[in-house]
Amino acid sequence: MIRSVSFRITTVIAAAVLLWVGRLAWDYFDPNSITHQAMQIQLKLFGEAMYEFHANTGWWPANLNDLAKTLLPTKSYVWRETASTIVFLWPQNLQPDRRDNANVLLAYWKVGLFNRLGRAWVLLGRLADRTHARGGASLRAWQNK
Repeated sequence: MIRSVSFRITTVIAAAVLLWVGRLAWDYFDPNSITHQAMQIQLKLFGEAMYEFHANTGWWPANLNDLAKTLLPTKSYVWRETASTIVFLWPQNLQPDRRDNANVLLAYWKVGLFNRLGRAWVLLGRLADRTHARGGASLRAWQNK
C-alpha cells in the first residue's frame, strides 16, 4: 500500500514536471505565445515613442527621460520597469521615415529565459513590421554593423 502511494506521488510529480517543460518548449518555439507578444508590444511601444519624440522636437531621443515626454507613460504604466530589461542603442542618424530605417537596430530585449536559450527580440527602425527573434550570434553581428 505504501509503495503504491509513493509510486502515484512520483508519477504525479513527473507528469507535472513534464507538462511544465512542454509548456516552456511550446512558448519558446511559438512566436505568437503571450510571452513573445508581450515582449513585442513593449518593444514596439518604445519604438513608437522614439519616432514621436523626433516628430515633436526634431531630435532623436538620447535617453529614457526623453521618452518620458511622449505618450509612452500613458500607454504603458510599467514602461520604466520594462526599460530596465531592454538595451537601447539610441541611434542619432535615423531618417524621419520609418521605411528608410528598415535595417537599423533600435533596441533589443536583454534578459530572460529566451535570451539564455539563445534568442532575443529586437526592434528594427521600420516598426510597421514585427519585431524579430534573433539568435545571439546574429544579434551581435547586427549590433556591429
